Amino acid sequence: MKKYLFIISLIFLSNSCDIIESPYITDSNSYVNPEKKVLIEDFTGHRCTFCPSATREISAIQDIYGDQVIAIAIHPTGAGNFTQPYSSSETDFQYDWRTSWGDNWDEQFQVSNASLPKGMVNRIGDQSKILEKEEWAAIVADELKKEVDYKINITSTANSVTLSTEIKNDINGNFKYVVCLTESNIINWQKDGTLNIEDYEHNDVLRTVLADEELSSTTNYLAGQIIEKTIEYDLTALEQLNIEYSYQNESLGNGIAGGWDASNMSVVVYIYNDITKEILQVEEVHLNN
Repeated sequence: MKKYLFIISLIFLSNSCDIIESPYITDSNSYVNPEKKVLIEDFTGHRCTFCPSATREISAIQDIYGDQVIAIAIHPTGAGNFTQPYSSSETDFQYDWRTSWGDNWDEQFQVSNASLPKGMVNRIGDQSKILEKEEWAAIVADELKKEVDYKINITSTANSVTLSTEIKNDINGNFKYVVCLTESNIINWQKDGTLNIEDYEHNDVLRTVLADEELSSTTNYLAGQIIEKTIEYDLTALEQLNIEYSYQNESLGNGIAGGWDASNMSVVVYIYNDITKEILQVEEVHLNN
């Protein structure tokens, strides 16, 4: 009797199940444009006890959306004790992660004034663009639904970065592009809650900015248009600039800002509206790809 009931159950299930074809999306709210990418700017500090929780939030979001979510970790001088190195008489927390570019963005958007950790997602927002980490995931989901006006392709060598931007739709506006270098897999000190972790892995750390310039001399862009830019750079000279910036910084700079490893570095390029500051598209590749 049990055998016959089992067979009847299988027949019932096979007749009641419809075949669902790809893309298996039944909820319009879960739609993701596969060409769209989003930038999270994470304002953080090695002496900020709550900042690693924001880093973990980024990892959780990337677990969902993969390489469609790109991050930059920025250590602003305006955050005071959170980002300053310890005095030279101590052995831990000596590295100086701060950069002139990170400080400029912090001053522009007033992120440190809201305390850390804080961040921006594609710099969305009319007035304040500053978000709590708990707000990032929802904004990322909304941004990934948007139409794409640009497709960015990046190639790089040991001394140059070339980007080719394809305009996808007819658009009008004042747009700029930014080329950043970031570094990951850096092992150094980090506070995490009550712990002082000596071998913490720092990722997506802003090292320098190679360009922040107008995408074109015109405000009119046509679908199919290709815009190419090549930026020459000297990694050793850029590293030295960071070291000098640390020495000259009035907030306990100590010059310990070098040790860059090109094998762990990436190029991050984004395009933004120069009026609203909203980031419209972003791309990332490994340095010397």
